Amino acid sequence: MSLPQTDLFAADILPPTAYILTHLDLYNWGPFGGRHCAEIDPKGTAIIGPTGSGKTTLVDALMTLLTHQPRYNLASTGGHESDRDLISYIRGVSGAGNNTGDNSHIARAGKTVTAVSARFSNGNNAIRIGALFWIDGSSSAASDLKRLWLFSERDDQSLDNWLAIHHEGGARELKQHAGDNPGLQANDSKKAYLAQVRRFFEVGENAFTLLNRAAGLKQLNSIDEIFRELVLDDHSAFDRAAEVASEFDDLAAIHSELETARKQHQSLLPIAETYEKHQSATRELDQQLLLKDILPIWFAQTGYELWSTRKQDLERQLDKGRETLESLSSNVKQLNSKADTLKDIYLQAGGASIEQLKEQISQQKRWVGERGRHARDYQTLTGKLDLDSTLSSEALARNRQLGESKLAELSELADTQDEFLLDLRFRHGKLNETLTEITEEIDRIKARPGSNIDGRYQEFRSELAQDLNLDESILPFVAELVEVKAEERDWRGAIERAIGGHRLRLLVPPAAMQSALDRVNSRDNRLHVRLLEAQAPQATAQFMKDGFTRKLNFKDHPHREALKQLLAEIDRHCVDSPETLRQTPHGMTQQGLMSGKKGYFEKRDNQRLDKGWMTGFNNRDRLSALNNELSETRKKADALGRQLESARRNLRDTNDQIRLYELLGETEFRTINLPSAQRELDALQSRLEALTAPDSDVEKARGEFEAVRQQLEEGRQQLSNQETALALLKEKRNQATDRCTELLDRLGDGLTDDQQSLATRHFRTPKADQYERLEALERDQREQLDKVIGKLGKQIQSFELSLTQLMEKALTIDTGALIETGSNIQDIPEYLERLRVLEEEALPQKLERFLSYLNQSSDQGVTQLLAQIQNQVAIIEERIADLNATLRRVDFHPGRYLRLEPRRVTHESLRRLERAQRQLRADALKGDQGESHFKALQNMVALLRDAADNKRTVGARALLDPRYRLQFEVSVLERESGSVIETRTGSQGGSGGEKEIIASYILTASLSYALCPDGATQPLFGTILLDEAFSKSSHAVAGRIISALNEFGLHPLFVTPNKEMRLLRAHTRSAILVHRKDLRATLTSLSWEELEAHAEKMTRKAHEIPG
Repeated sequence: MSLPQTDLFAADILPPTAYILTHLDLYNWGPFGGRHCAEIDPKGTAIIGPTGSGKTTLVDALMTLLTHQPRYNLASTGGHESDRDLISYIRGVSGAGNNTGDNSHIARAGKTVTAVSARFSNGNNAIRIGALFWIDGSSSAASDLKRLWLFSERDDQSLDNWLAIHHEGGARELKQHAGDNPGLQANDSKKAYLAQVRRFFEVGENAFTLLNRAAGLKQLNSIDEIFRELVLDDHSAFDRAAEVASEFDDLAAIHSELETARKQHQSLLPIAETYEKHQSATRELDQQLLLKDILPIWFAQTGYELWSTRKQDLERQLDKGRETLESLSSNVKQLNSKADTLKDIYLQAGGASIEQLKEQISQQKRWVGERGRHARDYQTLTGKLDLDSTLSSEALARNRQLGESKLAELSELADTQDEFLLDLRFRHGKLNETLTEITEEIDRIKARPGSNIDGRYQEFRSELAQDLNLDESILPFVAELVEVKAEERDWRGAIERAIGGHRLRLLVPPAAMQSALDRVNSRDNRLHVRLLEAQAPQATAQFMKDGFTRKLNFKDHPHREALKQLLAEIDRHCVDSPETLRQTPHGMTQQGLMSGKKGYFEKRDNQRLDKGWMTGFNNRDRLSALNNELSETRKKADALGRQLESARRNLRDTNDQIRLYELLGETEFRTINLPSAQRELDALQSRLEALTAPDSDVEKARGEFEAVRQQLEEGRQQLSNQETALALLKEKRNQATDRCTELLDRLGDGLTDDQQSLATRHFRTPKADQYERLEALERDQREQLDKVIGKLGKQIQSFELSLTQLMEKALTIDTGALIETGSNIQDIPEYLERLRVLEEEALPQKLERFLSYLNQSSDQGVTQLLAQIQNQVAIIEERIADLNATLRRVDFHPGRYLRLEPRRVTHESLRRLERAQRQLRADALKGDQGESHFKALQNMVALLRDAADNKRTVGARALLDPRYRLQFEVSVLERESGSVIETRTGSQGGSGGEKEIIASYILTASLSYALCPDGATQPLFGTILLDEAFSKSSHAVAGRIISALNEFGLHPLFVTPNKEMRLLRAHTRSAILVHRKDLRATLTSLSWEELEAHAEKMTRKAHEIPG
């Protein structure tokens, strides 16, 4: 019984330009050994056959011709994975083989040739595409497979023809055949061949890959994945972004050149500024040097004027002084004559004796004063010595006799005191040395808090450890590793004596012992050095039960056992009394009495028992003992110091007494005989008084003479003063004359008008009374000039040094213009010329070029790139809108239809780019010579560069791949209300049929999008394959799916098991029957009528009774 047939593939429904598959030719493909041909009816064909018969093998043959890396046998994997490869089809491999070692599962194990071909026609024209594969040996390696790809726009070419030519002449002959037949192309490269196929059908690279995947896809996990990876062509701008970044590198290079020029300009500006200061300072220096040159002449000129005025004034004073001198000279002559007359009268009256008496009185007064001083000193001395102070020869004699005996006693006492003082000084010095030693020892101990050992020994240990390259802790003293137990502290002094010198014995590791001996032997160590090789004993050391070793704590140390062995060898019995000690060899008492072998005893009390302790894990005991000793020694030193000061005072007092008695012995009576001298003075004065009585003639004559003589002296003094003044005036006049002559000589030719004007502006004219200070004023002015000149010289040197440094710095930034220029002062004009060129030519040109390229890069590079991406997004949205218009015409369910939802996705990377783009637009308007614009563009290019370098990241794709700026979903809408019922991101959920119908609709729309040329509404490539078609769909659903395919202009080729034949009978005109037996498969193309007739014949034959 046949079902009513619905002609859904009527010629008037399919687009007239769509090419559909009409023939699929095979030769040695998979199980299809030999030559096979599958004819596809334009009205609809189904490939049918049992499961595993080879239906999908036919699909894989077509996909081999259309896709670069086809996925085989997708129907069995749900359309996701490929479980076959090209070699397996060429070899005809069936299953995975067996373990027998033969190749029974391989149909073509040796040399073989395989060929596939497909014919497409749009009713008016036809094309053929094909491929030949051959292997010359038994290899199954892909590298040994040879390929040739064929594309023909001529319908007279066929697979049989190509196989015959290849059989006769191989690939070379077939290529020659292609060259001789226009419209036929043969390629070794599948890439070039596929490019030709895509160009012919005007599809993108993803179209046929999607066709391959869609053949067996029953559900969609992600619409995003399908659209992004298979539907939408790759219009990503990663390469263009890299190009933009590269173009920006050119801009960056231009900017770098501009920056270099700016740096050069900035490096040259200080040269120009400093050179201007240098020139200004040089001009100022030249002026100051000129002022210094004209200074002597200007001062000579000014001085000549002042001294000339001074000379004229002195001449007037001289004239007046001469007149006064003549008057005074006349007066003196008169007084002198009168005085001579009165003197003669006075001497004749007795005046000669009076004059002689006055001279004697004057001499006697001097003697009385001298003896008075000596007498007072003598009486002071006797008062200090508690002697008789009477001024008599007898008293003096008695005092000198007493002084001689006292002097002898004092000399002996001074000697005794001096010896005592010397002894005190020696003892005090020793105590000070002891204080210094104790203080230094305390400092050394504080620096090493873990030991009671004398600092000198610790320093020796440090030096030895350094020489042996060991840590000091590896070289312990015996005393540092033991301490007396707290409950046995009364025994400590005795134990310290018992261990004795071993306390200062260093324990040395065996490995370092020889080096230590060599070191100790080769130098003067200035100490008693004791060493012990710290060899670990074979057995544990055995102590006496009552030995002092039982009273010790041992420090945890690597040499502990070696130490115990040493102490065990010197251990002593500890006894309570001398009586017990007498009976105990090698014993000791708490008081330090020790016994040797029988009959030998000793007690070493050369040091107190509580002194010199060294044992202990820290130095608190020794530090305490040293502090006590320091305190006691300081007290002794202070007491001795007081004694020393007292002895010094006593000796000083004794020496003072000795000096007084020595002065007493040196005193003579004539030097202190004041009474006798006073009596003689009194007698002389009495005689003078008698001679000079007021009523005597002599006194009257003397009075008149003295009055005239006084006037004469006054007159002579006035005359002398006037002569002196006149001589001084002459000297000053002569000095002024000489100065005028000297200054006139210095003046020479004088100053020019310009020099005079310059000097007047800078020099201060001396005052009229400063003629004597001209040299000082000139010297001051010269010193000021020298200071200024020196300062200017230093400034110029500083400027020149700075200029040299600036020029050298400029040379480091220069890019060649100054390559032959030096860095000396004479080279500055070249730097200034370079600065001029930069300011007037280079910088403006580079800036103009930079700004031009900046705007070009911003507009033509980044802006256009982003606009292209945005445009691609818009194109995708527009094309999907067209798809949605078609989907709306087809029911998804009764009264419902599907709509694809492309939603824009704004990733953080895109937001960053948009912010950067807004910043770019804002900074482009700033008037900072494009710097902000450049930095903003640099930021944008960095984002683009990062995306181009990391193209697999989500952020990079969202930025530069239009496909990833959209997120794809599908919505189910109510046709009448237009309301959205649900929105899906895939076909998950629902029944198998639900998944299949959703996948079918979306794939149909996707294939229409991918196969439709740009600007067209229908595809040129019209055939699609549906493997395992309608395996889970009802008749109604299948009808809606086929209706949707028809709306999108697609021609399906159904591949389905035999169980779906009744469903496909209603929608196709013919069937290709695939049958397989063992390793071989066959195919037969029949119409449904022929199939039904054959089926009826087989049925009747089955019911006939054999005759």
